Amino acid sequence: MSVRASSSDADVTTSSLSEVAALDKLIDLLRGANGHQQLTQLVAENLLAFDQKFWIRLASRSDTAQSTAEKENLTNLANTVMKIVDAIVKKTNNELADSGRMLQEILAAGANERGEWELPLPADRVAAMRAALDARAEHLNEALLSNAFAWMRKASEDSLDGMVALLQKVLQLYAGKVLSAAGTPQDGDAAESALRRLIAAEEEQAWLLQVGEEAMLAALRKKMELLVLSLPSGSYAQRVQAEYLKELETRIQAAFQAANAS
Repeated sequence: MSVRASSSDADVTTSSLSEVAALDKLIDLLRGANGHQQLTQLVAENLLAFDQKFWIRLASRSDTAQSTAEKENLTNLANTVMKIVDAIVKKTNNELADSGRMLQEILAAGANERGEWELPLPADRVAAMRAALDARAEHLNEALLSNAFAWMRKASEDSLDGMVALLQKVLQLYAGKVLSAAGTPQDGDAAESALRRLIAAEEEQAWLLQVGEEAMLAALRKKMELLVLSLPSGSYAQRVQAEYLKELETRIQAAFQAANAS
């Protein structure tokens, strides 16, 4: 007579063995944290992993703990991690709300005296938006960039092409500001100095051609490696700055192509 094991006979009820192993690995990583600061960092880095399956697995391990000390350790870990997650979520929500207001103020700076936007934006309105960004430098973070991309998606879905263009301008100004401020060119590095001037410029200038295409592109790629690749992988900051540098590459190549053709 054969006996078929029911699902209740196994420790795994809703997750595969690989999922349980991954959850156990995370739990053990959290248990091994050296102090509250490191634990907070680990929670932040794995925030999306704290779903229902995680809490079920943590409770299961607490229920089957081999000693009272281990059970208390797991229970305390659950309480601490839950508080950290709640604090991070609350902080993120507050940052998103604040960044939404900041984004509105930056966009408003580009409007004319009637509260309307003229596209393409006149130079004085672009300057006003750049000044608005400068005045809010400490708030130019992932929350603001996240809001900008979310608004762009919604504007695109609603066929509001003008608003999409305005938000793209905000992202371009952000990238230009951050990239032009990052790093210090070495003395005598004409290409790096020219690149910094180009990053902050709206249009190409004659001095660009005096440096040479190969030197300009080499400086650009070095900037890409040293700055963008050092940013958190997948972050909005990395995405925006990488896209801006790719646009600069196209501008540089077009400028030299036009000069060679003339």
